[in-house]
Amino acid sequence: MYKIVDEMAAPVKLRVILGENDSQRLILQDGIPETIGELVQHIKRQCGVEDHFRLQFMDAEFGNEFTNLTSVLEIQDKSTLKLVFDSAPAASALPGGSPPPPCSTPATSWSGDDSSLSFSSLCDTDILSSPESTPSRSSGWPVVFVVPRFPYDCQLQLDKANAAFKESGTLLDPDVRLKTAILDSLAEEIVRYKVYPSDSEFEEVAEALVSSHPCLKEPGSATGYGGWKVSLKYKLANYRRKLKRLGCPEVELNSLTNKPADKCSPAYGVKKPRRAEVNYCPTYPSGESAETLEKIRETLLLEVKKRNNQGTVAAMMEKTFAHRRQEVIRDAPLIADFKTKWPALFCLTAEFKRITTVSLLPKFFSQLDALSSKLMKVFSKKGGGQGRKIKSIMIPITQTDAIDVRRECIIKALCVYLNEEPENLVKEYMNTDGESSEAAMMKTTFGIFVIRKEDAEPKDGPEDVGIILEGVQVLDELGNVPLAVGMLFALVYALNLSYPPELRYTFEALQKLIMELDGNRLSKKIQTLKTLLAR
Repeated sequence: MYKIVDEMAAPVKLRVILGENDSQRLILQDGIPETIGELVQHIKRQCGVEDHFRLQFMDAEFGNEFTNLTSVLEIQDKSTLKLVFDSAPAASALPGGSPPPPCSTPATSWSGDDSSLSFSSLCDTDILSSPESTPSRSSGWPVVFVVPRFPYDCQLQLDKANAAFKESGTLLDPDVRLKTAILDSLAEEIVRYKVYPSDSEFEEVAEALVSSHPCLKEPGSATGYGGWKVSLKYKLANYRRKLKRLGCPEVELNSLTNKPADKCSPAYGVKKPRRAEVNYCPTYPSGESAETLEKIRETLLLEVKKRNNQGTVAAMMEKTFAHRRQEVIRDAPLIADFKTKWPALFCLTAEFKRITTVSLLPKFFSQLDALSSKLMKVFSKKGGGQGRKIKSIMIPITQTDAIDVRRECIIKALCVYLNEEPENLVKEYMNTDGESSEAAMMKTTFGIFVIRKEDAEPKDGPEDVGIILEGVQVLDELGNVPLAVGMLFALVYALNLSYPPELRYTFEALQKLIMELDGNRLSKKIQTLKTLLAR
C-alpha cells in the first residue's frame, strides 16, 4: 500500500531563497500542491515566514532569471523559488484617531472564546511601529561597541593627545573636566542599549575607549584600561540614580520602596534583563499614562472579539506594550488572570520581537535547520544509555522526510544529550485517553501537550499540539512540536518566566545557540556543545 502512495505523490524538494545569503530546503511530502496558495502555506509553515510575499521561480527558458510564478505547473522537483516580500498598510485606526502601523500578515478571525488560542490567531504579525508607540530601544548590545564623539573641545584635546602619542608615545593624564566629559558621554551611549551592563560589557567599553584613543591608556594597569572600567561602573551607578529621579521604570522598579520591608536592601531581587531582552521594562509612549493605556486595554478586550480586526488589535497591542510589560515585571501575575486581561498577548511573534528585536520563527527554524546536521553528528557519538535513547528518538527521521518530524526529533535528542528528559518538555497522550489526559494536563505547570491517534505512523501529524502553563491551556492547534517549542520559548520572554530547573540547559541551548541571544555567556555544558558544533 505504501508503494502505491509513493508513486501517486512522490515527495518533492524545493530550494527556497528567503533573502540575501539565506535559503532553505522545502520538503513537500505529498508532492507539489495543486495551487500556489497551498504552496505559500507550506512555505510559511516550514520556513517560519510571517510576512506577505509573492513567489518567483528560476526560469530556464530565460537564462535562469527569476520570473513571477503564476502556476504550479512551472515548478518540479528540485526547482528554486524566491520570496519577494511586500507589505500592505492596515485600514483600521486606534481609538483617539491615531492611525495604526502597517501590518505585514493578516491573521484569521479572532475568536471570542478565550479558553485557548489557535495557531491561526498567533500570527499577530510584526508591525512597523508608529513614532508614538516605538519602544525606547531598537537594538541590543552591539557586537563591537563604538565610542561616541565627545564634546567638541574634548574631542580636540583628545585628537591632539592621540597625535602626540603616535609621534612620541606620550600618554595623556586627563584632568577632572575632561575625564567627566568622557565618562558622561560613554554612560549616555551605554544606556542606549541597557541600564544594567554586565562586567564583561563594561570591559568592552573601556577597551574600546583606549583602542580609539590610545593616549588614554593607563600605565599602571595590566590591561591599560582597568581604571576606566572601575570609573564607568561608578558613573553608571550615579547615572541610574538620576534616571530613577526622572521616573525611568527600568530603574525605579528596583528602588527600596518597591521591595519587601524585611528585605530592604539594594542588592535584593534586582529586576533586570537576564536573557538579552532589549526592551525589558520600557517607558510609556509620549503623552500616555497608566490610566490612558488602561482604557485602551479595556477597549482592546472588545476589539479582540471582532472579526477581521487584526490591524486595530495589532496597533493597540503595540501602543500598550509598555503598560503590559511593566505589569508583567512588577506584579508577576498569574497566567490565568493575565490571559483574561490580555487575550491578544498570546499572539506571540510580535510581542517577542518587541522585547528582543528578533523575529522569532524565521530565526528559530532557519538556525535549527542550519545546525541539524552538526547536531546529529554530535548526537551519534554519544554512548551508553543516553546514546541508545537518542538513537531511539531519531528513528522517525529514517521513516519520513517531513521537516517537522526531523526538527522534533532533534529537539528531543538535544534534551537527552544535555541530560534532561524530553518528557518534561513534551507530554504525549492518545486520543482515546479522554478524562485521564485532561486531568494530567491540569497538573502541568510548564510544557507542551501532544495528542496523537493510536497506531499513528511518524508521517501522520498529531491531532492537536498546544501549550500549558500553570495548568492553563494557553495555546492549542499549533500543528507540530517544533512550532510549539518556539511558542513556548516566546512565552518565557513575554511573561518573564524562569526556565524550569529540569529543562534549564535545553532552554539555554535554544536561547544562546539557536536564537543566538546573549550567546557569549555560556554554562560549561553549553560551551562544550558549542565547541563540538564548531569543529
